[in-house]
Amino acid sequence: MVELATDRLYLRPLSAQDATQTYADWMNDPQVNQYLETRHSPQSVESCRAFIEHCNADPASHLLGIFLRQGDRHLGNVKLGFINNHYQRGQISLFIGDKAFWGQGLSSEVVRLITVYGFESLGLHRLEAGCYEDNLASLRIFLKAGYTVEGFMREHVTLNGRRMGCFWLGKLHNEHA
Repeated sequence: MVELATDRLYLRPLSAQDATQTYADWMNDPQVNQYLETRHSPQSVESCRAFIEHCNADPASHLLGIFLRQGDRHLGNVKLGFINNHYQRGQISLFIGDKAFWGQGLSSEVVRLITVYGFESLGLHRLEAGCYEDNLASLRIFLKAGYTVEGFMREHVTLNGRRMGCFWLGKLHNEHA
């Protein structure tokens, strides 16, 4: 795998050993998981390990941990999944689990890194991402990385008992500088 790194962080494939109690705690934290589908069921070290192993066994999925260069600290994950080699497209999802690192621009760095990886290393033509309408931070991150809002799905999900729409974003290889 190509090294994916910035001055502050690096991405690497996760292994079963990365499924720690801290990771499981992130998945159960209502602030961390509010926009993640994992919020619908309790998570454990074992379920996190099973997820990592499932993703690693799936050739259409690249699950990477987000690590701080200084101190080698695991901060969250990014996934380039649902890869369709026939159509050369994939979908990006990510989270920063360690709330001490929220609001520091790390997600923007991660989206730029995984975009480069998808286009330049995997040879994809199109990358996509979705976000809940209330998740304006995520929307801004993808827009800043050159993604375009291609659609809005009205009342697509429920969050805290409320119907909510979702933005759908995309970026094409020829839009990648």
